[in-house]
Parts: sequence; structure tokens; C-alpha cells
Amino acid sequence: MLQLGHREEAAQRAREVLGIPHADPASPPTLTARITLGVAIAHEEPDEAAEHLHQALALAREDGHLHNEAWCLNCLGVALRRMGRYEEALASHRQAFALLDELFEEHWKIHFLNGYAETCRLAGLPEEALRLHRQALELAPVLGYRNEEALAHEGIATVLDATAPATAAEHRAAGRAVLRELDA
Repeated sequence: MLQLGHREEAAQRAREVLGIPHADPASPPTLTARITLGVAIAHEEPDEAAEHLHQALALAREDGHLHNEAWCLNCLGVALRRMGRYEEALASHRQAFALLDELFEEHWKIHFLNGYAETCRLAGLPEEALRLHRQALELAPVLGYRNEEALAHEGIATVLDATAPATAAEHRAAGRAVLRELDA
């Protein structure tokens, strides 16, 4: 629901999952619910969002599952970006990528690249944003993540709107073409 832009419904469902007792507090439903809730309410309820995301991160670290830790760090970066806390968001994204590098998990990066790039753009780092979106654009079709490919095109277009409008328009059109293909 969250990825479709339905934040209120995602938050409601996450709260419902958190209301169900689980024997293992680090179980995927609990971890996913905390992450979803944290990202969903980041703009409206930043303190509560940060609390849920930090709890999710602590659970992932206690569990020792580095993939979950990277996922939590990435989502924390997204939420911090939505709160306007760009430096903290960048630090969180960087930690997530450091873990993925440590794990040699290139294929996981596709899930994080566009979000990290958006944080860079909003933090005033357009060249870094372009580099990350281009990396996503390169990986997405190879890995079969066409939505990420469309997001990368749109991200590049957004970065280039002011400085290279013709190139931005080309990327925007390419992203729309990918989405049309997916809808067909």
C-alpha cells in the first residue's frame, strides 16, 4: 500500500499488525510493520515515525540479519528525508549501502538506489543523484525491475529539468513508456 502512495491505509494496516502478538519481536511481520508505519507517518508524525524505525533497526541488529539492517537503514533514510533531515538521511543511506557492499549484494541495491538518489537531490547533491539514478537505470532492466527503471528515468528527468530540459523530457518519456509497457 505504501509503495502505491496509500500512506494512511499502509499506516492503519501496519498498526493492526503491531497489535497482533508475535512470539518473536524480530519476526518479519513485526519488522515490516514498524518500517511501513515509520515511513508512512514520517511527515505527519516524525517523532513516532523515528521511534518505530529505530525500533525496527534495533530488532534487525539484535537478530544479526544484515539484509534486514540494510533495509531498515534505507527506510530510515527515506523517512528522514521526508522529515527534511537530509544530512541524517544521507548518513543512513550510506550505512545501508556500506552493508550491501560488505555482503556483496549488488542485486539488493536496486531497491535502494532511487530513494537514495532522491535524498541526494533534495540535499543539494544533483551529481550524486544523477549517478545513483543512472546506476538504477543500468541495473533495473538487467534484474527485471521495470518499475525501478521508470523511477530512475523520472528521477533523472527531475534532476535535469532546470539544466537540460530536452534530456529531461527524453527521460520522462522513456519512463512513461516503461510504465505503459507494464500496464499493457
